[in-house]
Amino acid sequence: MWYIPDYIDPDSVDQSWQPPLNEPPFVYNFLSQHRATDSKVLAVGVSGVTYTVPGATHNRVVSEMTVRAIPLMNRWTVPDHIDVGSVDFTWHPNAFDPPFIYHFASTHQKSSGLVYTVPGATDIKFINPFTVTTLAQMDKWSVPDNADVSEFDFAWHPDSLDPDYAYYFPTQHQRQGGPIYNIKGSAGIKFTQSQKIRTDATQIFYMDFLNPESTKQLEELKIKWPNIKSTRYVDNHLNVLRRVVTQADTEFIWVISSIANYSEFDFTWHPEAFQNEMIHVFPADNQVRGDTFYINVRSFRSQMVDLDILDWFNVICYHKDMAVPRYRPETVYYGGDDLITVIKNHQFKTPYVGFSNLPNVYVENDQCLWSAKDRKVDWYSFSKGVTLAPKEIKLYLETQIYDYPYLEESNSLKNLYVDEPLDIVYISNGEPDAEHWYNHLCNVMAQEQGKTPYLKYKNEIKRVQNINGRTAAYQAAARASNTPWFFAVFAKLEVAHDFDWDWEPDMWQGPKHYIFNSRNPVNGLEYGHMGMIAYNKNLVLTNDGTGLDFTLNQPHESVPVLSGTAHYNQDAWTTWRTAFREVAKLKYFNKVSPSVETDYRLKIWCNNAQGSHAEWSLKGAADAVEYYNLIDGDYHELMKTYEWDWLRKHFDNKY
Repeated sequence: MWYIPDYIDPDSVDQSWQPPLNEPPFVYNFLSQHRATDSKVLAVGVSGVTYTVPGATHNRVVSEMTVRAIPLMNRWTVPDHIDVGSVDFTWHPNAFDPPFIYHFASTHQKSSGLVYTVPGATDIKFINPFTVTTLAQMDKWSVPDNADVSEFDFAWHPDSLDPDYAYYFPTQHQRQGGPIYNIKGSAGIKFTQSQKIRTDATQIFYMDFLNPESTKQLEELKIKWPNIKSTRYVDNHLNVLRRVVTQADTEFIWVISSIANYSEFDFTWHPEAFQNEMIHVFPADNQVRGDTFYINVRSFRSQMVDLDILDWFNVICYHKDMAVPRYRPETVYYGGDDLITVIKNHQFKTPYVGFSNLPNVYVENDQCLWSAKDRKVDWYSFSKGVTLAPKEIKLYLETQIYDYPYLEESNSLKNLYVDEPLDIVYISNGEPDAEHWYNHLCNVMAQEQGKTPYLKYKNEIKRVQNINGRTAAYQAAARASNTPWFFAVFAKLEVAHDFDWDWEPDMWQGPKHYIFNSRNPVNGLEYGHMGMIAYNKNLVLTNDGTGLDFTLNQPHESVPVLSGTAHYNQDAWTTWRTAFREVAKLKYFNKVSPSVETDYRLKIWCNNAQGSHAEWSLKGAADAVEYYNLIDGDYHELMKTYEWDWLRKHFDNKY
């Protein structure tokens, strides 16, 4: 008895076929054109055509005759994205199998959506490698403008058994940003890595600072990005960004800077979708607030009118892992003591210029440039002689760097360059203990040498002695010095063991003298009188000595640091002349510019004294008051006290 399923062409069945004689009864099963060639899986092609001998209970496959299957389309489910030309619809399942819902694979998924359903089936069976070809359904794809999809396979489709997700494809930078396969009423977002595309650079605007590297870099960038637009940098970043977004004709733009080197930068970068509304900032070397921006044009336009500073933008994302190196700023090497004049005379060609009084030392531009208040003057050595200055400083600079309103106040986190140590010049003129205190100075410096054994001395010691007249002696000391400033140590001074010989003058100020305190062992006063002085060499050499006080006659500053103890009470004459000279000056200064401090010092000099030669200190003070009153404070008469010869005669005549 024959059975022929509806998917078999009955004309392909030779119903005259008879089973062999003398064979027990079987249910004979015939193969279709889909028969397997491997004998081990011969039953795969069982067509469902059977010849049943009455009383048969066992199957036998007949390989001598093949029947032909025909398409039975009511069992097939064929989605729109299936290339029907790639499907052999005559396929049928193995008749020996239980009923299944058969899902066929594509090159993209194990279930392409092509399904063959056996009546009554509830379970699924996947057919692979029966692979069908799929077609691109472009109405389901969203493709970004900057996506390079030349090698993207839009025939991709999701697994037919998955929920209706929106499928996001990655770029070389992010897990999304490529094409999106979107099914209406989707169950959410699903990120897939099955294909990755590259993004192209979006529109680029070039902020031109007119630095020396600018023109060449712009030409090189135009080779790859011919549509780049250059705009001159003026004043601050916010105003430039406002200007360029009005010219933008893409959803996103790059704004870059001529002072940064983009030879290794990847302009195809883009953010994650949830970051699209942000401003993305890329650091300039170690400066987080750098000069490279990725901007959503619509988002920026909506906020830019209300912004006073760029930092107020709603959300700014800083990408610390994608630094763009800046070109090294120009470094101006200078000598001498006047950084202010050097800066005034320099023609700035870059936003910042480094100034260095140390050979082979340069600095990087690690300052933020976004606004005027961000462009600070910065320093990199203890004396501030190595300085990084913005070109705007010339609008403010008069007598000192401190005229500029925006200063880097602290460099505690930096390794500062060490300046050349100042020379020490010991000045003596017959003082009784001159050798004693000179040897003391050498011993102190020897201890310093022990701290830094690789140096002969941290500070070179020079000596000037027996020069007649203060002006001549001080100028001889200046000529002996090889450094722009030198420590003048006078023959009465016992230098303090803990004095900081690394001290340096402040190069952010104009050239001046620095007066350190000393302790008076006779009356207990502690101020600049008889203390060590860091003399400016050039000022000393131009001082004509016509002022009542050599040091105070030129720019000077008091440094509230104890330099030592001034043993002026070495003999009667030295004690008397020291007190006489100082009190005469105090009387004059208190007349010209009265102060509580000067008045207090006068009272102490005239009334307090103890120890060796104390009486001569009081006599010198009293005689100075007497002389001052006698000449009624006449300046020209007071100038006589400037010379030791006059003082000696006055002392001898009186005593």
